Amino acid sequence: MAGRNKHTWTNEEVAKLIEALLELHVSGKYGGADNGFKPDDLKAVQQLLDVSLPNSGLKEEPHIKSRMKTWKNHFNIVHDMVYGTNTSGFGWDTDKCCVTVDAEVWDEYIKSHKGVACFRDKPFPQFDNLCKIFGKDRATGHGATDLGEDVTEDT
Repeated sequence: MAGRNKHTWTNEEVAKLIEALLELHVSGKYGGADNGFKPDDLKAVQQLLDVSLPNSGLKEEPHIKSRMKTWKNHFNIVHDMVYGTNTSGFGWDTDKCCVTVDAEVWDEYIKSHKGVACFRDKPFPQFDNLCKIFGKDRATGHGATDLGEDVTEDT
């Protein structure tokens, strides 16, 4: 039955998941963007969440895997808008954590890009951290930061 294992993530769970992914990424143990996710990566994420959120009941399958799939999809859409080669006029508002673009440009873009309309003025606070986690194979140098820097938790 579809949706049977649906989980609504709390802000704390989202922050802890990002924290766990960044911890694995910085450690070099995480497959990340280069090789995709390995079962051991998600197992390690679950182990970190078991410590930081001991009563959450979050499991690698279906919870973490599903959240990662959704984030990867959303990340790719937003990344293509902000850093894509044919997306002149798009930008990123670091305060509002959302894509910026003039209405006319946006209206033209959504005509040829299905599934992006929901990202207009929609905050995506995980984007900067997901750039570090997923973005290795898409690095442009724009807005890049050292993974050794302090990471703030987005909620």
